[in-house]
Amino acid sequence: MNMHNTIWADTQPENGTNERILVEDCVYGFCHRCLTCGSESVHNRNILMRRIKIKGAARLLWLKMRPDTPQCYEYITVEQIEGRVKEFLKIYHWTQFFDLKDRKDRPLSYADHITMWDCDCVCDTFFDVIADEEQYLLTDFTLKDLRIKARVDNFSEDKLRSVVYENVQVEESTEPAGSWHEVKGFQ
Repeated sequence: MNMHNTIWADTQPENGTNERILVEDCVYGFCHRCLTCGSESVHNRNILMRRIKIKGAARLLWLKMRPDTPQCYEYITVEQIEGRVKEFLKIYHWTQFFDLKDRKDRPLSYADHITMWDCDCVCDTFFDVIADEEQYLLTDFTLKDLRIKARVDNFSEDKLRSVVYENVQVEESTEPAGSWHEVKGFQ
């Protein structure tokens, strides 16, 4: 038996839970993302990211949902963020390393209890979310007290199973967030 073809990320003992993570009082310059869950992660929980300044990131929160690996991202809070970022929230299929490896089931993934609040950001896209309930469920999201300037809003409540959308101001902006490595003020 070829073990390489029969062991998946969710069954490997070294792929445990990432939990009780605190990221605070940081300044992000050029980077692809400030906080990413995926694609090798199978369970991320109790993550708090707060009091962050962004000067040129591509994404603030990116949830990569891999169709060949069951993932659970839960109880993640992003708060008190200010700055420039290309995409505020991004959730979609991540297929760069897709390989079912003879797996017969298509595992379902989950992202729930995701909170983003008290943020002041300029971005190109506020809400870049692709819903696909055959692959993953997005539940219990809270977007609250957000002050956003964005070229593209794209928020759609029907992409989330349940959402609190309270005191969110998305002002249309022609001002680009900037090339994520050449943002005004980036040093």
